[in-house]
Amino acid sequence: MKMNTKNMFILLALMVIFISGCVDQKKEITIDEPGNISSYEFDVFLEEWDNNTPVNTTTYYILENKVEVQAVHLVINSSKLEIFPPDSLGGGSEKEPIKNFVLLVEPANETVAGPETFSRLANSINVTYLNYTLTQDVSRGMKVVNLEFEENVTGFIAYTLDAPGTQSFTFMKPDSEFIRVILPEGYVTGNRVFGIARPAPSSTGFDEKGRHTLLWVYSEMGEREEAIQVKYYTESAPMYFFAAIVALLFGVVMVLMRYSRSRKELESVREIFELEKEYEKKGQRKKK
Repeated sequence: MKMNTKNMFILLALMVIFISGCVDQKKEITIDEPGNISSYEFDVFLEEWDNNTPVNTTTYYILENKVEVQAVHLVINSSKLEIFPPDSLGGGSEKEPIKNFVLLVEPANETVAGPETFSRLANSINVTYLNYTLTQDVSRGMKVVNLEFEENVTGFIAYTLDAPGTQSFTFMKPDSEFIRVILPEGYVTGNRVFGIARPAPSSTGFDEKGRHTLLWVYSEMGEREEAIQVKYYTESAPMYFFAAIVALLFGVVMVLMRYSRSRKELESVREIFELEKEYEKKGQRKKK
């Protein structure tokens, strides 16, 4: 009986330690002032196969400096949003997981989630003031920022993330039906030598600004495909690489030709030298 009591106390102590550890990991994030609306693109993305009706969409805009990524969520009738900062996957800033936070949302029960509503919100010059909480926690062994509203909302949620500064961007698959990545102008992906997107996107194309766009459809992705990685490169990279290969091959050919010419010259010299030796030998025989 004493042994069972002892084991129970040990179990309770372990539970207290575990719970206190979880509590310590969770912390609230305070946003001092709203972000700059004009720094974002609020695209009312409508897919043709969905009858031109807005659906939950997450778009990542990789900036030209490659050290920041802008995320814009088009949300419909939702009260929660999970944000996985890049430091969850080995990069980013722990002190400031998100920045330039912008809300352009309205209560879902007072809003019709149609193209007109999103177009109006996209052209708004004032941010929305609704009660929400931002907390940083650990989920599935990774840091996650939880955004929660007191009621369901519809509209745009935008923020900026730090990026590793390389030509590779990895992020956790968001809970959106459509997931888009917009590469910086002048950059593309899809060449296995220089970089591809994994898993393969459902479709790719270019927007009106000439930027390479990639689209994933959540329902078409497998359950194991939890993360998406995009490795990209400049459009001119394959051309320069091909030119470098041609120049290298040309250099190799020139070296081989010079080596072949030098070898022939050496062979000619050796033949002349051998002929002179034979003449000398013949001359010595005649003297004898």
